[in-house]
Amino acid sequence: MTQPIRFAFYGRVSTEDNQDPTLSLPRQLASCKEALPRVGGEIVAHFYDVESGASKLAQRGSGRGLEGFDIPIPRDGGLPELLEVSEGNGIDAVVCESINRISRNPAVTFQLEEELGEHDTRLWAIDEPWEESFGSIILRHVNVGVARGYLHELKVKSRQGLEAACRQGRHMGGISLYGYRFKEVEHPNPHRAKQGRAMLVLEPDPTCAPVVRAIFDWYVARGWSIREIVEKLNADLVRYPPPVPPDPKRASGEWSRSTVWDVLHNPKYTGYQVWNRRARSKGNSLNPPETWVWSESPAHEPLVSKEVFEKAALKGGVSNHNAGREGDGEGAQREVRPALMLRSFITCAICGLRMQGHRNRGSHYYACEAHRRKAKLLPSGHPKTVYLNETKAIEKVLEFLNTFVFGEDRRERVTELLDSEGPRDGFGEEIERLASELADLEAKIRRQLEHLDQEEASSPAAAPIRDRVRELSAQHEKKAKQLKAEEEKLSSLPSPESAVALLERLPVMEVHVERMGVEGVRDLLRVLNFQGAYDPRENVLNVAVQLIPELTLPEDPFTRVLSVPPTGNRKQPRRTLEAVAFG
Repeated sequence: MTQPIRFAFYGRVSTEDNQDPTLSLPRQLASCKEALPRVGGEIVAHFYDVESGASKLAQRGSGRGLEGFDIPIPRDGGLPELLEVSEGNGIDAVVCESINRISRNPAVTFQLEEELGEHDTRLWAIDEPWEESFGSIILRHVNVGVARGYLHELKVKSRQGLEAACRQGRHMGGISLYGYRFKEVEHPNPHRAKQGRAMLVLEPDPTCAPVVRAIFDWYVARGWSIREIVEKLNADLVRYPPPVPPDPKRASGEWSRSTVWDVLHNPKYTGYQVWNRRARSKGNSLNPPETWVWSESPAHEPLVSKEVFEKAALKGGVSNHNAGREGDGEGAQREVRPALMLRSFITCAICGLRMQGHRNRGSHYYACEAHRRKAKLLPSGHPKTVYLNETKAIEKVLEFLNTFVFGEDRRERVTELLDSEGPRDGFGEEIERLASELADLEAKIRRQLEHLDQEEASSPAAAPIRDRVRELSAQHEKKAKQLKAEEEKLSSLPSPESAVALLERLPVMEVHVERMGVEGVRDLLRVLNFQGAYDPRENVLNVAVQLIPELTLPEDPFTRVLSVPPTGNRKQPRRTLEAVAFG
């Protein structure tokens, strides 16, 4: 008896559509179930998401879009979990209502289709033929192109609609601007007005509007610095209540340099509606002023004149949206602060993200703050804040450089380090593991073939044995490819002898901050491809450098390290030296 094809259902409802997931997903599932009998299949697992179809594959499957919905379908996971199940040979095919339910991003669709194919898992959209042919392949590409075109058209029309709404002076969404509050007025669309809908406009808030006017007066007319304004505001928080961010959990309860800077550089205080000030897809960075979209006429009561706003913008420099670097007065010399020496070189060992440099009352440190990260990038159990004191970190980094890289006895130390903790050990263990698994699979295949020899070709028991042999053979082929790849990696590694030879081409010297300067040390770290990862669980900073042949001039033993690109020549052998800096 032929075994039914094991299908995994995948459904998706976009966060950009006004669809109800509790209705749309059951409908998609019902449509798929109705189509399965004609191909002899059954659904054995359910995967679905509520998220944008334009996202990249690595950003899919967070599950946050499902919050608040009671969907009457058991959920085995989202798109990432679907790939994991296919890799484990738990399914034969994936079924969806249409290919745009997988994604509206062609790169994601074809990547998913390729990865499923590597696991002998088909991807079938029920509005396409089950049998693969020249025509079905063309149809798949047409449908993917239609999905991409729909997404492009949606983005273009959405942007055009937002620009038109802004030029008409309509509120562009979100909370009210500090200094204002919402007021409902009759909706300009008569049909919506009949439905009882109103339009929100901004009107001055009697408590906060005077604060905004005072900030502009202190900054422009009296010439106060932002620091002086912050101190004035925080001295009486009842009279000068600070802004409340959209996420109340991030509220500090007081004014800061950045909040004052935001007030001084927000053009909406001139009475005009302004859109596209910030690039939301690029970390909320400030767009150039020439790309802003202004309303054609004032949309609400201004709190300052355009002339005052322009003076504030010219004084601070509208292109510089970092309040921490704001000048203390018009034409004043800005404080030039030295760069943090290890900034951009240190990552958090828990999440793998770069730690940010901070200054506080003369002390320098690096931090990985959970509230500043996207939740999907953080593993469970990540601390709220990870701190690393810069002084202690620099001390250990310099000790590592002066001992293992530029020290007189570096040859002996590095040889000992590579012999005990060389990367070949890790490759050897992986190769040994894969070889053992291959041997186990070969033994299983032999046993199944022995059972098959004992059965008649037409015996009912022969078919399941053949299926099992095919399944084991597919696993064997996959493991063999992995083993070959690991062996190629191992063969491409330079030997410890070549690593020491590269090291000896560097001069023997002492890295001294006072002599080289902060920027000089940073240049050196860049040349050495220096990387550090701090693990707060063990209070350990793991550091590493990569040596490449182009770092030194062999004919001059006293030459300085050259400023070559960090990537170097990828065709040349390189060696990574790793060590624990402190614990």
